[in-house]
Amino acid sequence: MKFRIDKKTLHEAINVVSRAVASKTSRPVLLNLLMTAHDNSLRFVGTDIDIMMISSQPAEIEEQGHFTIPAKLIQEIVSSIPDEEDGRVLFELDNEDTREVLLSCGRSRFHLQVQPADDFPPVPVIDKDEFTSFTVSSALLKQGLKEAGVAVNTEEGNPVQKSVCIDFAAAGMPTLASTDSKRLAVTALHGIEVPESMRKTLIVPSRAIAELVRLLDSNDSIRMGLYKEQLVISTEHFQLISKLVDGKFPDYNRVLPKESSRSLKINRKDFLQALKAVAPISRSNSDLVNFDVSPNETRIWAKAPEKGMAEMFISSELTGEPINISFNINFVLDFVNNITDAQVILEMTTPNYPGMLKTGNPESEFKYVIMPMSY
Repeated sequence: MKFRIDKKTLHEAINVVSRAVASKTSRPVLLNLLMTAHDNSLRFVGTDIDIMMISSQPAEIEEQGHFTIPAKLIQEIVSSIPDEEDGRVLFELDNEDTREVLLSCGRSRFHLQVQPADDFPPVPVIDKDEFTSFTVSSALLKQGLKEAGVAVNTEEGNPVQKSVCIDFAAAGMPTLASTDSKRLAVTALHGIEVPESMRKTLIVPSRAIAELVRLLDSNDSIRMGLYKEQLVISTEHFQLISKLVDGKFPDYNRVLPKESSRSLKINRKDFLQALKAVAPISRSNSDLVNFDVSPNETRIWAKAPEKGMAEMFISSELTGEPINISFNINFVLDFVNNITDAQVILEMTTPNYPGMLKTGNPESEFKYVIMPMSY
């Protein structure tokens, strides 16, 4: 087995697929990357069984073959190789039974222990006739996933609450949502034509969503589809395959407030600055932040025993009657930090009824419902 590959390409591919490698496992092979040299391509695979990341990169293949190697080891080795004029890395494995590969670049030499590929989980060979997919803008999907993932439960608990619902069965356009039972994030993807056979609801683990958001870094189109009840995302050189969560996502349409009697418009920058200012006190009192809303001004304040009080006054525009209402400051910050629009809109009914945050952009589908707190 013998092949050469550009060092920068090698480094990027290893860094991406290593993110799917298990951090803890009773199966040592899941700590490894599978590297396969075939034709004019080098394929890298990392998996923890639940998700699999694959990268196929151009390479100069002299002798075909495959092996697995500890992901952390090869990642650190490749990162440490000095930049050389040639910029290519040579791999040589005289005999796949020897379990040692020679890696060389310029004046750097490494003899690394490898393992046979036989014990590595099988990599799906996707039959195009069984693969239902559609094309979507990478930027559009990334923004939708970031918005929808805001309310994912980050603690141990219900797998459905630790996931993002991608509802292709929704009327009108694909809808994305997440909830931890105390809040709900919902958004939608405009201009997407979904094949009839994909019009179903998928529940995707949050880890797969997080890796996908990292992977989608351009304005290119990507393919999104289903293969044997697994989500498949394909870019030019990378592919992510994720198992789906078995469960039923709550009916998000029933949670979204149908109407509100008060609407507050705030400058996002001013709002964020005020929240950050009172946060140290708020976090000393169950993360409670209070909004005293009047027609042209909002008082944002927090108070904690033995800590003190913090308050900020910001200009705002209220439609409806004044109101005093309280929320979890971290929940509010999660929304404000995930938007770029200049205006934030907070819709309210009573101090004991959920509030709904939206952006000031009328074209945005992002809605964020949060339960109030008592003070």
